[in-house]
Amino acid sequence: MPRAGWLRKNSRCAAAALLVLLGAAACGRRLDLPQEPDATGGPAGEVAYVKKYMWEGMPALSDLVLTRGQVLYGIDPGGSVRSWFSDTATPRENTSRNLPPAAIVGSDTLRQAVQLCEGTGNTLWVAYARPQLTLLQWNVGVVPPVPVDSALVRSAGVECGGIAADADSGFVYVADRASSTVAKFRPSRLGGRRVTTLCGTGDGDHFVRQPHGIYAFGDSLLVADTGKAWLQVVSSSEPLAGRGQVTGPAEAPLQLRDPLDVWVDPTGFFYVADTGNGRVLKLRRNGLVKENVTELDAEAAAHPNTIAASDTRVWVVDPERGRLTIYQLNTASEGLP
Repeated sequence: MPRAGWLRKNSRCAAAALLVLLGAAACGRRLDLPQEPDATGGPAGEVAYVKKYMWEGMPALSDLVLTRGQVLYGIDPGGSVRSWFSDTATPRENTSRNLPPAAIVGSDTLRQAVQLCEGTGNTLWVAYARPQLTLLQWNVGVVPPVPVDSALVRSAGVECGGIAADADSGFVYVADRASSTVAKFRPSRLGGRRVTTLCGTGDGDHFVRQPHGIYAFGDSLLVADTGKAWLQVVSSSEPLAGRGQVTGPAEAPLQLRDPLDVWVDPTGFFYVADTGNGRVLKLRRNGLVKENVTELDAEAAAHPNTIAASDTRVWVVDPERGRLTIYQLNTASEGLP
Protein backbone atom coordinates (compact mmCIF):
# COMPACT_ATOMS: atom_id res chain seq x y z
CA MET A 1 0.00 0.00 0.00
CA PRO A 2 1.35 3.53 -0.80
CA ARG A 3 2.50 5.48 2.24
CA ALA A 4 -0.16 8.29 1.80
CA GLY A 5 -3.00 5.76 1.72
CA TRP A 6 -1.62 4.03 4.79
CA LEU A 7 -1.55 7.31 6.71
CA ARG A 8 -5.18 8.21 5.77
CA LYS A 9 -6.39 4.74 6.83
CA ASN A 10 -4.62 4.86 10.18
CA SER A 11 -5.85 8.43 10.85
CA ARG A 12 -9.47 7.30 10.33
CA CYS A 13 -8.92 4.36 12.69
CA ALA A 14 -7.43 6.63 15.35
CA ALA A 15 -10.36 9.05 15.11
CA ALA A 16 -12.86 6.20 15.42
CA ALA A 17 -11.04 4.84 18.44
CA LEU A 18 -11.09 8.29 20.08
CA LEU A 19 -14.89 8.58 19.58
CA VAL A 20 -15.40 5.18 21.17
CA LEU A 21 -13.31 6.23 24.19
CA LEU A 22 -15.24 9.52 24.54
CA GLY A 23 -18.57 7.68 24.34
CA ALA A 24 -17.48 5.27 27.03
CA ALA A 25 -16.37 8.12 29.26
CA ALA A 26 -19.69 9.91 28.74
CA CYS A 27 -21.55 6.90 30.12
CA GLY A 28 -19.96 7.57 33.50
CA ARG A 29 -20.30 11.38 33.67
CA ARG A 30 -22.22 14.35 32.23
CA LEU A 31 -20.59 16.09 29.27
CA ASP A 32 -20.08 19.81 29.97
CA LEU A 33 -21.74 21.31 26.92
CA PRO A 34 -21.95 25.06 26.30
CA GLN A 35 -25.04 26.57 28.02
CA GLU A 36 -27.56 28.75 26.25
CA PRO A 37 -27.83 32.31 27.58
CA ASP A 38 -30.70 33.08 29.98
CA ALA A 39 -33.45 34.49 27.78
CA THR A 40 -35.14 36.31 30.68
CA GLY A 41 -32.22 38.59 31.40
CA GLY A 42 -31.88 37.36 34.98
CA PRO A 43 -28.76 35.90 36.60
CA ALA A 44 -28.05 32.49 35.06
CA GLY A 45 -28.73 29.59 37.37
CA GLU A 46 -30.37 31.73 40.08
CA VAL A 47 -34.00 31.99 41.10
CA ALA A 48 -35.03 35.62 40.69
CA TYR A 49 -37.81 37.86 39.44
CA VAL A 50 -37.07 39.67 36.20
CA LYS A 51 -38.97 42.44 34.46
CA LYS A 52 -41.26 40.97 31.82
CA TYR A 53 -43.30 44.02 30.81
CA MET A 54 -43.42 47.67 31.87
CA TRP A 55 -46.63 49.54 31.11
CA GLU A 56 -46.06 53.25 30.62
CA GLY A 57 -48.75 55.93 30.67
CA MET A 58 -50.89 54.21 33.29
CA PRO A 59 -53.11 56.08 35.74
CA ALA A 60 -51.85 56.26 39.32
CA LEU A 61 -53.86 53.25 40.49
CA SER A 62 -54.81 53.23 44.17
CA ASP A 63 -55.72 49.54 44.32
CA LEU A 64 -55.20 46.47 42.15
CA VAL A 65 -56.81 43.02 41.90
CA LEU A 66 -55.97 40.00 39.77
CA THR A 67 -58.95 37.63 39.56
CA ARG A 68 -58.77 33.86 39.44
CA GLY A 69 -59.57 34.21 35.75
CA GLN A 70 -56.45 36.39 35.32
CA VAL A 71 -58.40 39.61 34.71
CA LEU A 72 -56.75 42.73 36.13
CA TYR A 73 -58.83 45.47 37.80
CA GLY A 74 -57.62 48.79 39.19
CA ILE A 75 -58.99 52.03 40.59
CA ASP A 76 -57.95 55.18 38.75
CA PRO A 77 -57.49 58.63 40.37
CA GLY A 78 -61.07 59.55 39.50
CA GLY A 79 -62.41 56.65 41.57
CA SER A 80 -63.49 54.52 38.60
CA VAL A 81 -62.89 50.76 38.41
CA ARG A 82 -61.20 49.81 35.14
CA SER A 83 -60.01 46.52 33.68
CA TRP A 84 -56.94 45.48 31.67
CA PHE A 85 -55.77 42.27 30.03
CA SER A 86 -53.24 40.99 32.55
CA ASP A 87 -50.45 39.63 30.33
CA THR A 88 -49.63 41.94 27.44
CA ALA A 89 -46.47 43.83 26.46
CA THR A 90 -48.31 47.17 26.54
CA PRO A 91 -51.45 48.15 28.48
CA ARG A 92 -54.63 46.92 26.76
CA GLU A 93 -57.75 48.09 28.52
CA ASN A 94 -60.59 45.57 28.60
CA THR A 95 -63.32 48.20 28.37
CA SER A 96 -66.17 45.67 28.29
CA ARG A 97 -65.21 44.69 31.86
CA ASN A 98 -65.02 48.24 33.23
CA LEU A 99 -67.50 49.11 35.97
CA PRO A 100 -69.70 52.18 35.61
CA PRO A 101 -68.37 55.24 37.48
CA ALA A 102 -71.38 55.23 39.79
CA ALA A 103 -73.89 52.67 41.05
CA ILE A 104 -77.46 53.48 42.04
CA VAL A 105 -78.58 51.48 45.09
CA GLY A 106 -81.97 52.48 46.48
CA SER A 107 -81.86 56.22 47.07
CA ASP A 108 -78.05 56.34 47.03
CA THR A 109 -75.68 56.90 44.14
CA LEU A 110 -72.43 55.18 45.11
CA ARG A 111 -69.26 56.75 43.72
CA GLN A 112 -65.56 57.22 44.35
CA ALA A 113 -64.31 53.64 44.53
CA VAL A 114 -61.42 53.31 46.97
CA GLN A 115 -60.72 49.57 47.42
CA LEU A 116 -61.27 46.26 45.59
CA CYS A 117 -61.17 42.54 46.27
CA GLU A 118 -62.36 39.36 44.59
CA GLY A 119 -65.43 37.59 46.00
CA THR A 120 -67.01 34.18 45.51
CA GLY A 121 -67.53 32.94 41.95
CA ASN A 122 -67.09 35.59 39.29
CA THR A 123 -67.63 38.56 41.58
CA LEU A 124 -65.77 41.67 42.62
CA TRP A 125 -66.31 43.69 45.80
CA VAL A 126 -65.91 47.46 45.57
CA ALA A 127 -65.72 49.87 48.50
CA TYR A 128 -67.19 53.30 47.68
CA ALA A 129 -66.35 56.37 49.78
CA ARG A 130 -69.44 58.44 48.90
CA PRO A 131 -71.98 59.24 50.21
CA GLN A 132 -70.76 56.99 53.04
CA LEU A 133 -68.38 54.04 53.08
CA THR A 134 -70.37 51.27 51.37
CA LEU A 135 -69.38 47.90 49.92
CA LEU A 136 -71.14 46.57 46.83
CA GLN A 137 -70.61 43.23 45.08
CA TRP A 138 -70.51 43.09 41.28
CA ASN A 139 -71.03 40.13 38.96
CA VAL A 140 -68.07 40.44 36.59
CA GLY A 141 -68.83 37.15 34.86
CA VAL A 142 -71.22 38.96 32.53
CA VAL A 143 -70.61 41.79 30.06
CA PRO A 144 -71.14 44.47 31.11
CA PRO A 145 -70.81 43.73 34.85
CA VAL A 146 -73.93 44.17 37.01
CA PRO A 147 -74.46 44.64 40.76
CA VAL A 148 -75.46 41.64 42.88
CA ASP A 149 -78.83 42.48 44.46
CA SER A 150 -78.30 40.68 47.74
CA ALA A 151 -74.76 41.88 48.46
CA LEU A 152 -74.43 45.25 50.13
CA VAL A 153 -72.70 46.54 53.27
CA ARG A 154 -73.63 50.05 54.39
CA SER A 155 -71.82 52.06 57.07
CA ALA A 156 -68.77 49.83 56.70
CA GLY A 157 -66.41 52.20 58.51
CA VAL A 158 -64.83 55.64 58.40
CA GLU A 159 -61.83 55.49 56.05
CA CYS A 160 -61.20 52.28 54.16
CA GLY A 161 -57.61 51.04 53.99
CA GLY A 162 -58.37 47.65 52.46
CA ILE A 163 -61.06 45.03 51.95
CA ALA A 164 -61.05 41.24 51.62
CA ALA A 165 -63.62 38.49 51.09
CA ASP A 166 -63.78 34.77 51.74
CA ALA A 167 -63.50 32.70 48.59
CA ASP A 168 -66.15 30.24 49.82
CA SER A 169 -68.52 32.33 51.95
CA GLY A 170 -70.35 35.62 51.86
CA PHE A 171 -68.33 37.38 54.59
CA VAL A 172 -66.32 40.49 53.80
CA TYR A 173 -63.68 42.27 55.89
CA VAL A 174 -62.77 45.95 56.17
CA ALA A 175 -59.51 47.47 57.42
CA ASP A 176 -60.47 50.93 58.70
CA ARG A 177 -57.35 53.06 58.86
CA ALA A 178 -59.12 55.98 60.58
CA SER A 179 -60.51 53.97 63.49
CA SER A 180 -57.60 51.46 63.43
CA THR A 181 -59.78 48.35 63.34
CA VAL A 182 -60.37 45.29 61.19
CA ALA A 183 -64.02 44.19 61.14
CA LYS A 184 -66.09 41.36 59.69
CA PHE A 185 -69.41 41.96 57.92
CA ARG A 186 -72.28 39.85 56.64
CA PRO A 187 -73.73 41.47 53.48
CA SER A 188 -77.43 41.54 52.64
CA ARG A 189 -79.88 43.21 50.30
CA LEU A 190 -80.77 45.74 53.00
CA GLY A 191 -77.25 46.77 53.87
CA GLY A 192 -75.73 43.95 55.90
CA ARG A 193 -74.44 44.04 59.46
CA ARG A 194 -71.21 44.04 61.41
CA VAL A 195 -70.55 40.54 62.74
CA THR A 196 -67.57 41.37 64.95
CA THR A 197 -64.43 43.46 65.30
CA LEU A 198 -61.50 41.13 64.71
CA CYS A 199 -58.71 43.61 65.56
CA GLY A 200 -58.97 46.57 67.88
CA THR A 201 -56.73 49.60 68.22
CA GLY A 202 -53.38 48.93 69.88
CA ASP A 203 -49.75 47.97 69.69
CA GLY A 204 -49.61 44.21 70.30
CA ASP A 205 -50.67 41.11 68.42
CA HIS A 206 -54.29 41.21 67.15
CA PHE A 207 -54.34 45.01 67.48
CA VAL A 208 -53.62 47.42 64.62
CA ARG A 209 -52.60 50.98 63.84
CA GLN A 210 -53.78 52.55 60.55
CA PRO A 211 -54.17 49.21 58.73
CA HIS A 212 -54.24 49.18 54.94
CA GLY A 213 -54.20 46.13 52.64
CA ILE A 214 -55.75 42.86 53.83
CA TYR A 215 -56.08 39.47 52.13
CA ALA A 216 -58.29 36.51 53.12
CA PHE A 217 -56.85 32.99 52.89
CA GLY A 218 -58.04 29.83 54.60
CA ASP A 219 -59.44 30.86 57.99
CA SER A 220 -57.10 33.83 58.33
CA LEU A 221 -56.40 37.36 57.17
CA LEU A 222 -53.01 38.75 56.18
CA VAL A 223 -52.97 42.38 57.33
CA ALA A 224 -50.67 45.29 56.49
CA ASP A 225 -50.48 46.85 59.97
CA THR A 226 -49.06 50.04 58.51
CA GLY A 227 -48.88 52.20 61.59
CA LYS A 228 -46.69 49.65 63.39
CA ALA A 229 -44.74 48.60 60.24
CA TRP A 230 -45.91 45.02 60.80
CA LEU A 231 -47.50 42.19 58.93
CA GLN A 232 -50.02 40.21 60.94
CA VAL A 233 -51.93 36.97 60.42
CA VAL A 234 -55.19 37.11 62.35
CA SER A 235 -58.23 34.85 62.60
CA SER A 236 -61.06 35.65 60.21
CA SER A 237 -63.63 34.15 62.60
CA GLU A 238 -62.54 34.80 66.19
CA PRO A 239 -61.83 38.30 67.58
CA LEU A 240 -58.33 39.02 68.92
CA ALA A 241 -57.03 35.63 67.77
CA GLY A 242 -54.66 34.12 65.26
CA ARG A 243 -50.94 33.99 64.86
CA GLY A 244 -50.22 37.69 65.19
CA GLN A 245 -47.08 39.41 63.93
CA VAL A 246 -45.13 37.85 61.09
CA THR A 247 -41.67 38.42 62.49
CA GLY A 248 -39.33 36.37 60.34
CA PRO A 249 -36.73 34.03 61.87
CA ALA A 250 -34.48 35.29 64.67
CA GLU A 251 -31.42 35.30 62.40
CA ALA A 252 -33.22 37.30 59.68
CA PRO A 253 -36.03 39.39 61.24
CA LEU A 254 -38.55 40.94 58.87
CA GLN A 255 -38.03 44.71 58.77
CA LEU A 256 -40.66 46.80 57.00
CA ARG A 257 -41.46 50.48 56.65
CA ASP A 258 -44.95 51.72 55.81
CA PRO A 259 -46.24 48.46 54.29
CA LEU A 260 -49.35 49.36 52.26
CA ASP A 261 -50.57 46.26 50.46
CA VAL A 262 -50.44 42.47 50.78
CA TRP A 263 -51.26 39.39 48.71
CA VAL A 264 -51.22 35.60 49.09
CA ASP A 265 -50.55 33.52 45.95
CA PRO A 266 -52.16 30.13 45.15
CA THR A 267 -49.19 28.24 46.63
CA GLY A 268 -49.34 30.12 49.94
CA PHE A 269 -46.47 32.61 49.68
CA PHE A 270 -47.02 36.06 51.19
CA TYR A 271 -46.27 39.30 49.33
CA VAL A 272 -45.98 42.82 50.72
CA ALA A 273 -45.57 46.23 49.17
CA ASP A 274 -42.87 47.51 51.53
CA THR A 275 -43.57 51.04 50.42
CA GLY A 276 -41.24 52.96 52.71
CA ASN A 277 -38.31 50.77 51.69
CA GLY A 278 -39.17 50.97 47.98
CA ARG A 279 -39.49 47.24 47.37
CA VAL A 280 -41.89 44.32 47.00
CA LEU A 281 -41.09 41.18 48.98
CA LYS A 282 -42.13 37.56 48.59
CA LEU A 283 -42.13 35.79 51.95
CA ARG A 284 -42.38 32.35 53.40
CA ARG A 285 -45.16 32.02 55.96
CA ASN A 286 -42.66 32.44 58.80
CA GLY A 287 -41.67 35.83 57.39
CA LEU A 288 -38.37 34.77 55.83
CA VAL A 289 -37.72 36.79 52.67
CA LYS A 290 -37.88 34.36 49.75
CA GLU A 291 -37.36 36.94 46.99
CA ASN A 292 -37.01 40.68 46.65
CA VAL A 293 -39.29 40.90 43.61
CA THR A 294 -38.09 44.31 42.44
CA GLU A 295 -34.40 43.94 43.33
CA LEU A 296 -33.03 43.48 39.78
CA ASP A 297 -35.07 46.32 38.27
CA ALA A 298 -33.09 49.57 38.12
CA GLU A 299 -36.35 51.38 37.31
CA ALA A 300 -38.42 49.83 40.10
CA ALA A 301 -41.07 51.95 41.83
CA ALA A 302 -39.66 54.13 44.59
CA HIS A 303 -42.90 53.79 46.56
CA PRO A 304 -44.96 50.81 45.31
CA ASN A 305 -48.47 51.19 46.70
CA THR A 306 -50.47 48.20 45.45
CA ILE A 307 -49.66 44.73 44.13
CA ALA A 308 -51.17 41.49 42.82
CA ALA A 309 -49.54 38.10 42.29
CA SER A 310 -49.88 34.66 40.75
CA ASP A 311 -47.52 31.79 41.56
CA THR A 312 -44.96 33.01 38.96
CA ARG A 313 -45.75 36.70 38.32
CA VAL A 314 -46.19 39.89 40.30
CA TRP A 315 -47.93 43.10 39.18
CA VAL A 316 -46.56 46.25 40.83
CA VAL A 317 -47.94 49.79 40.53
CA ASP A 318 -45.64 52.82 40.47
CA PRO A 319 -48.11 55.66 41.15
CA GLU A 320 -45.52 58.44 40.93
CA ARG A 321 -44.38 57.64 37.38
CA GLY A 322 -47.63 56.25 35.97
CA ARG A 323 -46.30 52.74 35.46
CA LEU A 324 -47.29 49.17 36.12
CA THR A 325 -44.54 46.54 35.92
CA ILE A 326 -45.07 42.81 35.52
CA TYR A 327 -42.29 40.68 37.02
CA GLN A 328 -41.83 37.00 36.20
CA LEU A 329 -39.98 34.30 38.10
CA ASN A 330 -37.20 32.88 35.93
CA THR A 331 -37.68 29.27 37.09
CA ALA A 332 -40.66 26.93 36.95
CA SER A 333 -40.85 26.33 40.70
CA GLU A 334 -39.43 27.56 43.98
CA GLY A 335 -40.89 24.89 46.25
CA LEU A 336 -43.52 25.38 48.93
CA PRO A 337 -43.62 28.18 51.53
